[in-house]
Amino acid sequence: MNQDCAEPVRLDETFEQQFFTLLSRICRQLVQHAEQIKAAGTLSPPQLWFLKRLHDAGAPQPISFFADGIFSNLSNASQMIDRLETEGLVCRIHNPRDRRSKLVELTERGRRRMNRAYERHHLLAQELLKPLTAEERVAALATLERMLSLFEDETRDAGHCV
Repeated sequence: MNQDCAEPVRLDETFEQQFFTLLSRICRQLVQHAEQIKAAGTLSPPQLWFLKRLHDAGAPQPISFFADGIFSNLSNASQMIDRLETEGLVCRIHNPRDRRSKLVELTERGRRRMNRAYERHHLLAQELLKPLTAEERVAALATLERMLSLFEDETRDAGHCV
């Protein structure tokens, strides 16, 4: 990383401002690294997340299964399915329990691409995070898990206040 280009953390900003600034910068860096990986012929992080989630489910899933996480609604999930289906990585099959609906199934080609992409993303993460000490890794994961829990609790609470 070029230290001359790094944006300094401003001491006149609140914790919250610094937090979201740093988080935005981290996300920007992850996107740049993901674009490099994608240019090398592998899957984008959203594609990998989608295929991995389908793989981990162990069975074909309805489109609604994907309409959370990074896909905020059915339309976004459907668009991703369309792209992955065009590449032969997933296919839509009839739902045996409801003939009006379809399920999304991972193809063998999709499984192979997912495994290769997962390995590439894993190697990139190892390289990027190699400088962290064991203590820094534990602290980072604990902090991120705690923050996710707080955000999820807030989302759940907000949903009940309608």
